[in-house]
Amino acid sequence: MFCPECGKKNVEGAQFCEHCGAKIAEESKTVSPPKPRKPMKKKTIIIISVCVALVVILVAGGLILSNNFKPSKIATDYFVALMNGDTDKIYDYINVPDSEFTTKKIFKEVVDAEKEDLVNYQVVKEEKSTDGLSAQVTISYTLEGRTNPLESTIYLIKDKNNKMLIFDNWKISDGSSLVEEDYEFTVFKDASVKLEGVEVPEKYKEESSSSRYDTYVIPAIFKGEYDAEVTLKSGLKTTDKLNTAGYDSSLTSFELSKDTEKELATSVKDYTSKLYKAALEQKSFDDIKKDYEYKNADLDDLEDAYDYFVSSIKNSGLTAFTLTDAEVDRYSINSDGYLYVTATIDYKYTVKSYFSDETVSKSDDDTVYLTFDYSDGFKLVDASSLTSYFSRY
Repeated sequence: MFCPECGKKNVEGAQFCEHCGAKIAEESKTVSPPKPRKPMKKKTIIIISVCVALVVILVAGGLILSNNFKPSKIATDYFVALMNGDTDKIYDYINVPDSEFTTKKIFKEVVDAEKEDLVNYQVVKEEKSTDGLSAQVTISYTLEGRTNPLESTIYLIKDKNNKMLIFDNWKISDGSSLVEEDYEFTVFKDASVKLEGVEVPEKYKEESSSSRYDTYVIPAIFKGEYDAEVTLKSGLKTTDKLNTAGYDSSLTSFELSKDTEKELATSVKDYTSKLYKAALEQKSFDDIKKDYEYKNADLDDLEDAYDYFVSSIKNSGLTAFTLTDAEVDRYSINSDGYLYVTATIDYKYTVKSYFSDETVSKSDDDTVYLTFDYSDGFKLVDASSLTSYFSRY
């Protein structure tokens, strides 16, 4: 062993240096050689490797997701969907209020999205507002057949609810330009309405002083042309168009289907024939009332019209009347919700001559005005202008 002071060699185990007398006992401790390290278990290595891989994946995934939720990425995806006319994808990006008429189904039915021949594009600017609640992204692009690039600025707003817990949820604010808020339209009194097959709820009906029409106010509805189905309180149905982006906001025209028009023409002919037959026989209304009754029928107007007609035809000299044809000229809905019909009737008749005991037979046509309710078929509730004068020359 060696002295720490003078460096001279001493015998093993000496307490003091035999050359300089310095104490060396404590320094002479033998240092044990280090124990060899045990190798890691294979299981531990696997666990550590998996943990490292997960950290790498999470970091990389976070970066990717963060990029996917940036305003520029949302705006770009929306822009491409817009250029492709892809209404299914466009709807997913826009910010619109909740309503029965702002659903994806309605959007795809009524919003006109035209496909553009996009060649290429790039984001040239992304700006966020100072409060971080809105952003605008400018995209430069070129179209097929055009040499000069175009620019489109897309405006976004941040939804208060985040996507995937930590990432901002950006929506395209341009969606508001596609929506008409507090949209008002009129329709026949007590009628029900479907737009693109969706019933307009009663809660949207406003108080109205009109005796003919109701007014509805829909909180939010996409701008576009809707297929409308109107069902009157009588049960009669008609179809119409409602353009929520136009000036005409009414569903007050009425058109029957071809089959229903045929049914109406038949009803005009049958009911007119019945009235003339009963009048010729000078029957009272009580005698024929059962032929016109139906559930909740109001026959007061028809009774008054019939009584007047019977008295008018009494001295006409008419002995026979045959209705040969009836054609509906036009129809409309009156203030009571009934169908008011103008029709032309063709008929043959026989009357007593003024100058002899002989009779005179002729053919003629005239216009009649009939009013119908509808309850499992057309029901006559009023009649006017029934011909009571017949030429006897």
